[in-house]
Amino acid sequence: MAGRLFEDFLAPLVLGGEVRPGRLIGPRSALEMDAGCLVANTDLLVRLGLGRTRIARRLAPVDSFELPTPQECWLGAALHDLVQAAHPALDTALRRHAPPRILSLVDATLARVSAPASVGEALARHTWFARLFEMARIDTIVSWWVGSRTFMGEPPPTRLVAWPHVRRVHLERVPRTVTDLPNAGAAVDPKAFAGSLTRFLAKTPLTDLATCHRVAPAFQWGAETLGLVGTSGGRTLAMRAFARAPKSDVDASLGRATRALVTAREWRGAAMACVILAERALADHEGSGGKVDPLTLSEEANDDASYAQCLGALVACAQLRAQTTGYGDADRHELLARLMPVVNSRLARRLEAELLTTSLRQP
Repeated sequence: MAGRLFEDFLAPLVLGGEVRPGRLIGPRSALEMDAGCLVANTDLLVRLGLGRTRIARRLAPVDSFELPTPQECWLGAALHDLVQAAHPALDTALRRHAPPRILSLVDATLARVSAPASVGEALARHTWFARLFEMARIDTIVSWWVGSRTFMGEPPPTRLVAWPHVRRVHLERVPRTVTDLPNAGAAVDPKAFAGSLTRFLAKTPLTDLATCHRVAPAFQWGAETLGLVGTSGGRTLAMRAFARAPKSDVDASLGRATRALVTAREWRGAAMACVILAERALADHEGSGGKVDPLTLSEEANDDASYAQCLGALVACAQLRAQTTGYGDADRHELLARLMPVVNSRLARRLEAELLTTSLRQP
């Protein structure tokens, strides 16, 4: 079973190609994969090592990776079963009880996976699952002069697409990403599916951060992601990952997640989130040439992206004035001047007033 998971699911998830989920694995079989998914295909092992290194080098200068660890295999098994919970074949009267049971098995597997013990371990896990949201099932909608049929994840039979001009056959191929699956012919509850996917992402926090701009499940700060960015190396990897995604989308996701921490008065987590927002503000204005995003300065701006930009600018200015950023005097004064238009905006002033009674100190 370990070899099947490795060759048919994890390897194409990293290298590209057809991902072929098979029979349900479950926590008992997953936890028996303590040998690290060893397979006899040495050529595949070499190519997979190169593929993981390419993914890692987008964020850090890494030369190689060891064989998959047991916990990486457990995560792969959990993701495999999570995808199977949304299989369209389970949407029948006699099998609709299966998806909730599968999700409970996924959660049981994830419960045995600990948070990464180091930044290097977080990066290693990310190399397996960085392309998670690129994975898609291709559904084919075949229509002809008297009807239509949809084939979910499988090609239509040849007889149905024969004589396309005579029968007016039209094919439409629709990709269904992982987050689309619950609403595309599955019997699984979308909220329960999203919950399990969120718990999966928590176990690979660098992947969670690198894909924070995703539509669903919405990014939220958790113990694992805050723990990762609480280290210097983790913040560096996170900042590099953010830089590879659309800035406005990342700002919106981080702003929404940080606002949730502030609203819930989870000040320790909010303080660490603010450190990330401040680093982004400094990085943006360090190379901005003094230009400021007009959206941030809008008198009525109160969206999540503006929230992130203004809060980051406020914290960055406080750090610059306290001389805790490592910049020289000339650079500090220049950055303060560039940040001032944002800090003096209506939204920033309102945020500062709301947070005046609470100290968001850098951990």
